[in-house]
Amino acid sequence: MAVLDRLRKVGNYMSKGWHSTNPDSYSSYKQGREHERKQEERGREEADRSAELGREEARRGREHEERYAAERAAEEPQAEAPRDKPGKPE
Repeated sequence: MAVLDRLRKVGNYMSKGWHSTNPDSYSSYKQGREHERKQEERGREEADRSAELGREEARRGREHEERYAAERAAEEPQAEAPRDKPGKPE
């Protein structure tokens, strides 16, 4: 029984990656720095993604405005143009 307990402890120690549980240890410092680095990286990626979505939305808005402005411009001359009577000379 004692041998199994020892093996379990060794297995637990190895599965933790031989990290100290002391909050003042280097492994805790290193783990904290890695966590901060990953958070900053995720923040940058999110900012990049948000900026890309903003640019895409602005581009779509411009395309929409250009397309419908052209359609409105094409419709306006037809509505404003006076119709000539076919039998009346000028």
